[in-house]
Amino acid sequence: MKNLSFLKNECLKEVEALGIKPGKVSEWVINRRAKTRWGLCKAKKDGTYEIQIAERLLNDDRVSVESCKETIIHEILHTCSGCMKHTGRWKIYADRINATYGYKVKRVTSGKEKGVEEHVPTRIIPKYIFTCLNCGAVIYRKKESKFTRNYRRYCCARCGTASWSRKTIERSKWENKVYEK
Repeated sequence: MKNLSFLKNECLKEVEALGIKPGKVSEWVINRRAKTRWGLCKAKKDGTYEIQIAERLLNDDRVSVESCKETIIHEILHTCSGCMKHTGRWKIYADRINATYGYKVKRVTSGKEKGVEEHVPTRIIPKYIFTCLNCGAVIYRKKESKFTRNYRRYCCARCGTASWSRKTIERSKWENKVYEK
């Protein structure tokens, strides 16, 4: 496994060496559940940031150290003032990093570019099916949540009414069907 602490310190030094001032990162997290993203930067209410890096990026030997650093730098750049989106100043900083260090920091990177295959989502078997009685919109949920318990309080995103029917499904009836979130 690649050492996140070592890599983040190297990346911070490289970013700061170019005169780019990152924001304060209060928490670095190895995300064990991330399947479709390599990293994430969250702004916190106290003005600091939390950066998450996908565990598979650090664990997979096919992913180079350079690829890991590209992701870490990508997330560090989001902590800079005015850089939460992938436009404007963020893009200028990413281009400067790429020109100086030969990285390929960009908005989106595929698994193929990282040296691994793309994540293939597993099938989701719903337990609950909610149908809007006004417009017919259908929502599938596989486990209990605030919405499944209090669905009468929620408005439909499509038509705005709060009128749902709920069905609880036996798993055996849905074994051969595939649903996306």
